[in-house]
Order: sequence, then structure tokens, then C-alpha cells
Amino acid sequence: MIRHISAENLLRNLKVQLLLVFAAVLFILKLFFSPVESFGLILLNEALVISAVAFLLFSINDFISSGKFNLLSLVMNLGILNAIMFFFITFSDSILNLFYSNLGDKIKNPDLIYTIISFFYVSIFVSSLCYIFLTFKQFYFTGHKYERSIYFNTMTIFFLLSVSTAFLDKFPELSYINHTFLIISIILIGINSIRISWIAFLSKKEKLLLLILSVVILTLFILNLIKSGDDTTHYKILNGFSPALNNFLQLMMIYGIGYFSILFFTTLFHIPTAEAYDRKAKEVSSLQYFSRLITQVLDFNDLAETITDIAIKVCNADASWISLKQDGESRIVANKNIGFVDADSITKYILNESKPSLEKLEKTIYQLSPLHDIPQLSEKYSSLTVSILRVHSEIKGYLFAAKKGDSIFDDEDKDALNTFTDYASVAIENAKLLEESIEKQRLEKELDVAREIQKKILPSKNPEYDGLDISSTFIPAFEVGGDYYDFFEITENKLGFVIADVSGKGISAAFIMAEVKGIFESLSQTSLSPKEILINANQILRRTLDRKSFVSAAYGLLDLNEQKLFLARAGHCPILLLRDGVTQDIRPSGLGLGLNYTAYFASTLEEIKLDLKENDVLVLFTDGITEAKNSEKEDFGEMNFEKILIENSHLSAEEISNEVIKGVTLFSQNTTQHDDITLVIFKFKQKFNLFGEKEWQNSVLQSKTRVI
Repeated sequence: MIRHISAENLLRNLKVQLLLVFAAVLFILKLFFSPVESFGLILLNEALVISAVAFLLFSINDFISSGKFNLLSLVMNLGILNAIMFFFITFSDSILNLFYSNLGDKIKNPDLIYTIISFFYVSIFVSSLCYIFLTFKQFYFTGHKYERSIYFNTMTIFFLLSVSTAFLDKFPELSYINHTFLIISIILIGINSIRISWIAFLSKKEKLLLLILSVVILTLFILNLIKSGDDTTHYKILNGFSPALNNFLQLMMIYGIGYFSILFFTTLFHIPTAEAYDRKAKEVSSLQYFSRLITQVLDFNDLAETITDIAIKVCNADASWISLKQDGESRIVANKNIGFVDADSITKYILNESKPSLEKLEKTIYQLSPLHDIPQLSEKYSSLTVSILRVHSEIKGYLFAAKKGDSIFDDEDKDALNTFTDYASVAIENAKLLEESIEKQRLEKELDVAREIQKKILPSKNPEYDGLDISSTFIPAFEVGGDYYDFFEITENKLGFVIADVSGKGISAAFIMAEVKGIFESLSQTSLSPKEILINANQILRRTLDRKSFVSAAYGLLDLNEQKLFLARAGHCPILLLRDGVTQDIRPSGLGLGLNYTAYFASTLEEIKLDLKENDVLVLFTDGITEAKNSEKEDFGEMNFEKILIENSHLSAEEISNEVIKGVTLFSQNTTQHDDITLVIFKFKQKFNLFGEKEWQNSVLQSKTRVI
């Protein structure tokens, strides 16, 4: 497998490798040529030390840059490193005396063990000093644009010049060069130490912690500088290893003293304004957080709880709640840190009793001392502010915030809450739109289920009888209704049929229709009387239908041998009979199923008997046809319906049905169909001889079912 390594990783590895190379060469130099006395070896020693330190700086800088460090954690790291350095500086003499009885001679004439110990000792200090320098760099650039890096880079250059010329102190006639670079470096330290803008971004609690840490760290920097004097063992080890390192340590200690001295006083001056800054920062972060919530899918109740929770933070309140306008009434929701009764009492007092204008409501900070006399309040509230939840100039409700004790709101609190309320209004509107969308999806799924039920309930094909032409058409509306029709092949010569319409719409109507189908299928096998079947169906539906539901139905029985129709109607549309170019309304009396369960229902129900003739057309339909509307909201009506039937009565049942549907469609083409359309047509094609005997015609029309 080929491993792909980025250029950045290659460069980072190269830095580490060069660091190890320079450190190894330096160790060999110390091992074989220590102490270094000739000018050439001194130059080589310093060059190796400075090169190793440079690549160590690069490596540590990569580590710091790749991570996300909190500024306070960097300050604490400085304190820990200074404490470690203080320990080594203070106890270096005691620790090394454990290994050597005469440490001074060993420094002048080092052996292998001393070289290793000094190399380890120096490595600790060099690593610490590099980290300190890079930490100061991080402090400098935090809150500053990199265009101002010239100040820090200039200081870094003079640091390098001062460190590089530190060995000239061994040559008195040239020592002024190093002293000059050292003085300029100290001046630049003072200039760069003034740039401490990152303190402004700390909270009051963090500033108090920083104040304490700056005192401790400043003390450690001072002690480490003092204890690094010329007469100490630490100085002899470090300076003997490399004057550049000793000079680097002095610069870092001076940098630390200057920086943390200014940091202490700057932080001290920021303390009085820290609370105001924390408040503004909390307001901004809360608004930013809430603006992100607006785009997320949120339950309304969860959103309301979030609004009151953030409102408390934004205006430093003790309690908050929302009063929503609903059907002319106020409804308390998401009451936070306040009881429902208290919130309701205060809301009624402000909105109903005081009846403020909207302008006054948005600008006024209320003193709640009058409310102390209301017995319902379980706690004492001192101050209240209200903001209006408004969307497109329409008031949706109010956001309340209250304080307890002696605290009162100020104008900044009021402005912050008003600003936040603008975001909250949008979020509430989005949540309501989301709820409506979810409800719409739920209803659409419900309609899909109802349509599927309706489709399975209706007959898949029409029955076939000699001399009888049958056509059935069902056109469902988008909103599912309860239309139902069915055929019951009782014997070879007897055909039962039913058409019904369940009140209401949606899945509840579809379920009732499914039960109606089962009822009529069962009763059609037990009785030949349409009246008796409707009476029994009414009693069975008593257990199912509530008071608001009913079913209109018409049940008929065709006796093809006797050429008779037995029919009963329970509140349904009339059955139309077309004979010799004339329509007749067949309206036997009867109440709808489910309207009455007493003996009155049976007493009002009428069963009629009709004799059938050749070319008679029997039409069963639901009100989806006659009540179809055009763009003027006019009904299609019975007259138009009957006119089409008469004009096309000479056609087959299927062709008549097509003409009716065509007429209804053209009439209502610019409007939406709101109710199911059901149309069932029977046409009798039998002939009689001179003796009165039946003679079935030779060609049998195939019956069709058309579901659009």
C-alpha cells in the first residue's frame, strides 16, 4: 500500500530531523572539545546552539498552531514552566552536589557523565524558554491583525542579534555590541507588552483568575531572573554550555516581568467593566445561538421553553413566560421559574387591567409593587418588562420577563429583550408553520389509507346477466368521502344492489363504509326484502355510528324472471327511471341509517315494487353529481342531469354513463371536485313474444366497471 504524505507533514518531519542532527553534533562537540576556548570553536558552538534552538522553536510552534488552546490555559502553562525552572535554578547546586563533591572543578573539566547531565539540564531550560517565547507570540497575535506583525518580528530579530552576540562578553572590547542589542530588545519588549487586547474577551470570572495568576507568575519571573545571577551554579552551567542560552533566558525573564506587570494593571482596570462586557457577550451569544435554532426543526413546546430560558439570560431576569393569543384568549406557555397562577395573574393585570397601548407596552418597565397585594402571587416580584411577539404586523402574543427582590430592569435590559423577541417571533411562526406542515402530511397519509380502503371495498367488476346491461362509475374526490355501491348475486335470476353515502369525510368515513359493506353482504343472504334489510342494518349500525354520523342508502332487488324491482330508500338521493324518453323520480320514504333507532324508523320506511319494461333505464347516483359546482359556485343540478340522461337514453349503459361524466366534467372544469361521484346504471334489453313469454336477445352486452 502506498502511503501519501502531505508536504506539510514532510516539512514538519524535516524540522525534527534537523533538530536532532544539530543536537547530536552539539553533543559530540561538547564531549570532545569541552570546555570550548578558541574563537573558532566558540563560533561553531554558538551556531550549533542557535540552530538547534531555532528548529526546536519551529517544532514547538507547529504543535501550538495545530491545537486550540484557551488563553488562560496558556497562562497557567507559563506558571507551571516557571515553577519548574524555579525548582531547578534553586536546587541545581544541591542536586548536582549529590553526584560531584567538587562541582566547580567538574564544570571546568567535564567528563562524560557531567556532559550528559548538563545536556539534559540545558534541554529542560531550552524547551521551557522556547515554549514561553511562543506563548508570548500567541498572546500578541490574539486580537490583532497579522498586518501588525512587524512589531513582533522586529523584536524577534533583535532577540536573535542579542543572543548571537552574547559570546562577545568574553571579549571586553566587543561587549558593547551585545549590550546595545540587549537594550534595544528590552525597549521592544516594553512596546510589545502593551498590546494586550485579548483581555477584553475574557469574562469577569476569568479576569479575576487572571489577576491572581499574573501576580504569581510575575513573582516567579522576578525570582528566576534574580537567581540566575553570575555567582549561581545555574548560571555557570548554562553560560558554560552557551552564552547565547543564558542571554535567551535573561530576555525571556525580562519579557515575562514586563508583560505580566502590564497584564496585572490592565486586568485590574478591566474588572469594573467586566460585568457589563459579560452581559453584552451573553446577549450576543444567546442571539447567535437562537438564530441558529430558527433554521432547525423544533417542536413548538421545546421552542417555547428555549425562548423563555434564553430570555432570562438576555435581560438578567429571574423568571420568564409567554402569553399567546388564541381564539381571543391569552394562553400561558413555557413559564420558567414562575408558577402558572402567578404568570396568569401578572399577565391579566398588565394586559387587561392596565390596558396599555402597544407603544407604551414596548417601552415601559413596570414596577410590580401594586401586585404585592394580590393574594394569588406566591412570590414577590419587583420589576417586569414585556415585549410583543409580532409577525407581519400581526400580534401573536407577548414575552414577559420579571425580576424578584429589589432588582429592577434598566433600558439596556428592555432593548435586549425587544431585540431577542424579534428573533423569537420568527422562530414561533416557523414552528407553527412546521406543525401545520406535519399535520398536512398526516392528513395526506390518512387520505391515502382511506382511498385504499375505499378502492378495496368497491366491486372489482360488474355482475353479468342476460338481458341486463350494467355500468358503474366511481370518481373519488381528493378529500375522501363515504360513497359506496355494491352488487349481490343472490341467485341466477335475482340480483341485489345497494348504493350508500356515509356522512363526513376522511378515514373515519372510510372505516364506516367498510363496516356498511360487511353488513349489507351479510343481510343480503338472509332476506329478500329491501325494507327488512335496511331495518336490520340500522339496528346493527347503532353500535358503530355516533350522534353526528349517519348513512343514506338505497337497497334494491331485481327479479329478472318476474321483471320486477323491489326497492327501499333510507334517506338517499332518488332513483331515476327512464322510460319512453321521460324520467321518473322513485322516492320511497325513509330516514337515513343512524338517525333513529326506534320503531319510528321502520314505520317511515317504505318498500315499493316496480314492473320493468324493455329499454327501461334505472339510474342510481350520489349527490357528487348534482352538487358539482362551476366557477360561479352554481350546482350542476338535477335538471342538467336528467336532460343528459333523456338525450342519451337510447345508448348503452356505459355510453350513458360516459355522457353524464363528460357533462359534469365540462361544467366544473375550473373548480376542484369536493365530493365523490358515484353513478350506477341498469338498462333492460329483454323482448316479449305474442304469448307473453320471455325471449332473451342473442347478443349479451358485456358489463364494465370504470373507476377513474
